[in-house]
Parts: sequence; C-alpha cells; structure tokens
Amino acid sequence: MKQLFALAPLALLAACYGPPPPAPPITPNPPGGTYTATGTEPFWSLTVDDRQMVFTDRNTNAQVIQPTPSAIVGVAGEIYQTPRINMNIVHAPCNNGMSNRTYPDKVQVTVDGRHFNGCGGAE
Repeated sequence: MKQLFALAPLALLAACYGPPPPAPPITPNPPGGTYTATGTEPFWSLTVDDRQMVFTDRNTNAQVIQPTPSAIVGVAGEIYQTPRINMNIVHAPCNNGMSNRTYPDKVQVTVDGRHFNGCGGAE
C-alpha cells in the first residue's frame, strides 16, 4: 500500500506533462495554392507558391524573384528566408487601413534590406 501512495505523485506529475500541442497550421503554400501579401505606402505585393516567391514594388514594377524555401514554423506563424527576401507571417487579423477587408495574417517582409509591413492570406 505504501508503494501505491509513493507512486501517486509521479502519476499525477506525468498526467500534467502530456504530449506537446501541435504546431500551428502552415497557411502558405497549400498544394496547388498561393499565398498573397500586400502593403501600402509604399504599395507592394508578394506572392508565394510551391515554386517561387515574387515580390513586386508597385510604384516601380520592379520584381525580386526567389525560389520558395521550406517554411520555418515559429510560435506565431511561418518564416521564409531566402538570400534576398525574408517573410515573417503572424497569424493575427490584419487590415491594411485602405479598405474594409480583413486578412487572416500580419506580414513583415524584408527585400534587399528594405522593410515592408502588410497583410496576407492564402487564396
């Protein structure tokens, strides 16, 4: 009987430490899908599919194209890093301030050292 009481605290402790929660769902790059992010002031867009990331500066129409890397799953969303484009997705509602549309994600993008903030979501 003493052994049973001695093991009870261990059983309770083990019950508190179950398997870790699942990672957040990866929203970009669903099979055959596209993730689109946009921003204002300056106007820009970024599309991500399973092949490439295409950043477009809407003021100059200049583009930066990089192969799509594997996503790094972070605490708040996904991170994509290439030599020229870095994208950080935060799963939180976002409004670009120029429309009434609400997007599912906040997006931070760095392209060739320039920083951009905007909103995005999978199409």
